[in-house]
Amino acid sequence: MDPNRITEEDTHCLRTLFNLQESTDLQESAVENQEAKLMSESCRRMKQVIQGAMQKEAQRIITEREPPRSGKAIMGTSWFDLSNRNKPEKQPFAHLIIDDKNIPAGTRKVNLTSWHHDKGQAILSNMTFRDGKLIVNQDGFYYLYANICFRHHETSGNPIKRGLQLMVYMIKTNLKIKRSDVLMKGGSTKYWSENLEFHFYSVNIGGFFKLKSGEVISIQVSNPSLLDSSQEATYFGAFKVRDLD
Repeated sequence: MDPNRITEEDTHCLRTLFNLQESTDLQESAVENQEAKLMSESCRRMKQVIQGAMQKEAQRIITEREPPRSGKAIMGTSWFDLSNRNKPEKQPFAHLIIDDKNIPAGTRKVNLTSWHHDKGQAILSNMTFRDGKLIVNQDGFYYLYANICFRHHETSGNPIKRGLQLMVYMIKTNLKIKRSDVLMKGGSTKYWSENLEFHFYSVNIGGFFKLKSGEVISIQVSNPSLLDSSQEATYFGAFKVRDLD
């Protein structure tokens, strides 16, 4: 038998220990009785070894992160609790897709707040969506992105103006000091011919930025009536890359 591989008996012991740990709805005495029935002598020894190692690790972590505690409290630390204690908070991310039911009017720098955060491909985790804007919940370095598509078809009935300025702006707002800054912008002045049946133009922007909790990210566009309303065409989002130094 390969000495580097775990035996079937050891595998059974580990499975038993994990099953007992998950039985949190049982009273302590009931768990102890169950242990006595399920565990062999070798399995009990394995549990004692694992408990000893995990209690030492728990004591080290507690000493580094918390004020001194009594030895009794340290010994009472569950040997399965360490993974939960040190489990990192879920990384923030968001992907918003256009809501074509509430597209605003205008031609230059119109606040675009018509987004879905919980439909189709849209998703939101550990960030806040409010009034069509993203609110940062965690300090950190984030990658921000936006893809905005403009299109026009002659069947839409809207007349095409020559020399359209099709622009996208990503804005960061600090509500505490009431200040807004343009983080990124992109676009072009397009000369769409009235003789063509179909027109299309896409703007993609993205970059890394340092963001603080409470700051707000929003989008402004020109000529929002020309936006492509499909979820794979017009969207924006963010995801945290790492903590601040």
